[in-house]
Amino acid sequence: MQQVYVASALPDESGGLIISGRFRFPGVENEKRTARLDADGNLDANYSATALGGGTMKQWLNGLVYVGTTQTVRRLQPNGNQDPSFIEMNLGRYFLSLQGGDYHVYPDGRVLMSGAHVLSDSIRGFEGLYSLVWFSNEGYLDTTRTHRLCNGVIYAIEEQPDGKFLCTGTMTTYEGQPVNTVFRVEADGTLDPTFVAPLQWYGEARDYHTLPDARILVAGPLKIIGSDQVQGVIRLLSDGSLDGSFNLLDFEATFSPSQIPIVTSIYELSADRYIVTGVFDKINGLDRGGIAMIDGSGNLILDVFDGFGCGAYEFVTMSTSTTYKYIAGIVPAPDGSFYLHGGYHGYDDGTTNDTAQRFVSKLYGLNVGVAEQANGSSGMLDIFPNPCTTQATVNWPAGTPVEQLTLTDASGRVVRQWKPSIRTAAQHTFSVDGLSSGMYTMQVRAKDGIRSGRILVAP
Repeated sequence: MQQVYVASALPDESGGLIISGRFRFPGVENEKRTARLDADGNLDANYSATALGGGTMKQWLNGLVYVGTTQTVRRLQPNGNQDPSFIEMNLGRYFLSLQGGDYHVYPDGRVLMSGAHVLSDSIRGFEGLYSLVWFSNEGYLDTTRTHRLCNGVIYAIEEQPDGKFLCTGTMTTYEGQPVNTVFRVEADGTLDPTFVAPLQWYGEARDYHTLPDARILVAGPLKIIGSDQVQGVIRLLSDGSLDGSFNLLDFEATFSPSQIPIVTSIYELSADRYIVTGVFDKINGLDRGGIAMIDGSGNLILDVFDGFGCGAYEFVTMSTSTTYKYIAGIVPAPDGSFYLHGGYHGYDDGTTNDTAQRFVSKLYGLNVGVAEQANGSSGMLDIFPNPCTTQATVNWPAGTPVEQLTLTDASGRVVRQWKPSIRTAAQHTFSVDGLSSGMYTMQVRAKDGIRSGRILVAP
C-alpha cells in the first residue's frame, strides 16, 4: 500500500486479512475502501477491492461482513462484492443518511446505527433528525422500533454484557434529558439515568472495554469535569463514576499540529495486561509511538513496546499535507499472532526496527506478551460442536498446564475469560448464551505458548 490508512482489519481462516480504510495499491486504479491481503501481505486479486466501506468491519454468518461507510452500513459477500440481500439504506423508504457514526449488528443481522440522520416516517411519527436508528436485516428502516434523537451526533456505541449500550458524541441532551460525553441507554434506547460519567463535553470515547466486575475502561480524548488535562484512558465504575484507583497516564502527540493525543483502542491481552493504540508518541515523557502496554492499575509497562513505535509519513494532495502517525487497533489472528493496522510508515518496538512496515504489521513473540509455540507444537485448538448454539468444548494437549482461556469477538474484544480450576485438564466446556451470532476466537494460554481456534456461534 502507498497510502493512506487502514481503519479496520478482520483476519480470516486461510491466513489472509480483509481490510477497510483508504488505500492505494501499485498498479491498481483508483483509491479503494475495502480489499483483502493474502497471508504474505500481497493484494488478493480475486477479492473485489472496491470503494465500498472505509470504516469498521464486523463479521457475521457464512462469511458475510458488515462494513461502515461515512454515512451508512453495507454488507459484503465473501468475495468482496456487495450483498444484494441487504439494500443500500438510502434506497429504503423513510430514511436519508447524513452524518454516519457507529453501528451494532444483532445475531439475526439487524443493525442499530448511530450518527445524525433524517427520518420521514410520518405514519409512525418519526420525522426529523435521529441519532439511534434501527434497521432490518435487509437494510430497511425497522418500523417496529422507537428511534431515538439528541441535539448532536452520536459517534460511537458499544453493547454491554447486559444488552445496554454506551454512547458518546457531540450532544448535550438525549431525548430531551441532559447527558455528558459518555452516557448509557437501555437495550430499547431509553436513557439509563443510573449511569452518570463525570466527563466534560469535549472529545469523545473511541473504545470501551467492560471488565468482569462491570467496571469500564474508556479510551479517547476525554476531559474529566474540573480538569483541563486531556485523558487517553480512564476507568469508570458501573454507575459511571470515576474509578480513583486507576492511574491516569499523560499521553502526548507532539508531532500533531493540534497536539491532541487520542487512544483509539484497548485490547485485553490478559487480566492484568492491556494493549492501547492510537494517535500519540509519548506517555509520561517516554517514547511510545502509537502503541503501549498498561497494567490493570493503569501503570505503563516499561519493558514492552519501548521503541519509537510507528513512524510518521506525509500524505500530500494538491491542496493539503497531512501527517499520519498512528496505530488504529490490534486484532488477534487464528495462529496466535497479532495484526496492527493504522496510518504509518515503519515500526520499531524496541526489539525490531523495520522501516519497510506500512499500514499493516504482523507481530509474534514476547514483545507483545505472547510466547511463540515451543518445540514446533501446533497452535490450533479442537473446538466442538462448531458451529454451536448453546455451549462448546475446547480441547488441548493433555498435561499442558493452562493458565487462562479467552474468547474474543471478530473485533478483538474479550467477551469471555476463564481460569481453569484444574490447570492440567485437557478440555473446558463453556456457554455461549448471551453472545451475538458470528465468528469468535478462542485462545488457550499455557507456559509453552498460545493455542487458538475459531468458533462460529449460530443464531
